[in-house]
Amino acid sequence: MLRFRLTGVVLTAAGALAGCKSDRPSHQADASAPPVESPKSTPNTVNVTARDFGFDAPAKIPAGATRFEMANHGKEFHQAQLIRLEDGKTLQDLAKAMSTPGPTPSWVKFVGGPNGIGPGQTANATATLTPGQYAYLCLIPSTDGVMHLAKGMVLPFEVTAASSAVAAESPAADVTIKLVDYDFQSSQPLTPGRHTIRVENAGPQAHEIVMLKLAPGKKVEDFGRWAETGMKGPPPAEPLGGVAVLDKGDQGSFDVDLTPGEYGFICFVPDSKDGKPHLFHGMMKQIKVG
Repeated sequence: MLRFRLTGVVLTAAGALAGCKSDRPSHQADASAPPVESPKSTPNTVNVTARDFGFDAPAKIPAGATRFEMANHGKEFHQAQLIRLEDGKTLQDLAKAMSTPGPTPSWVKFVGGPNGIGPGQTANATATLTPGQYAYLCLIPSTDGVMHLAKGMVLPFEVTAASSAVAAESPAADVTIKLVDYDFQSSQPLTPGRHTIRVENAGPQAHEIVMLKLAPGKKVEDFGRWAETGMKGPPPAEPLGGVAVLDKGDQGSFDVDLTPGEYGFICFVPDSKDGKPHLFHGMMKQIKVG
């Protein structure tokens, strides 16, 4: 969410990554406690605290469907983008790869996570994780234009094999939204009340979904303009989270409580062809609830 770039990341971000090690206790909550697995068919729950500029979260979690519940204790907007590092790669390898302009390495997989929310807010997202090395990132910039990742907002964690014979399953959804180039395709209209929304990236490139509750008289375009021009002044919408960047073919879900009003979806992921955020290709949608 909010003007992040998957390519050409500044060297300060690489430096922040290079300084991150899996034994950093100041950014880990209950890292020494053994993970607690939920009963069959119920996602494991992981609590994540986002602050200016870091995360507090367990260092190890079991594989399977995992519900990430993020609380923003900072003074800025934050997200908990999940990435998986494949082929035995580490954050130090990512830092090296990011030290020169170019595409995101193929061994970095974007697997969702709770998308951006404001100070004092909470968000959730469920992702199905396999054993391996992962990290939380915040790709949102401050008003000074510096990405939170570059300010040290990155935390590695490990997903271990689940001890139970049957891994936890994702929750049943009542609405499915497919992400395509460049649209949000909903299986049915959203209504007031609580929904579990399944998000599927059916497009040929990475996408995200940021859900917004619009201020009276405002449009999704107003939020996109506000975000792309430095986030000056009050936001024209309240971000409600959603699912952070998903690689093509991946999926996740999130829960949200809706009241009657005007809402919107928006995607800030840069296009794989021209580098422009997808919102500039029309990947914005406004809907009425109730």
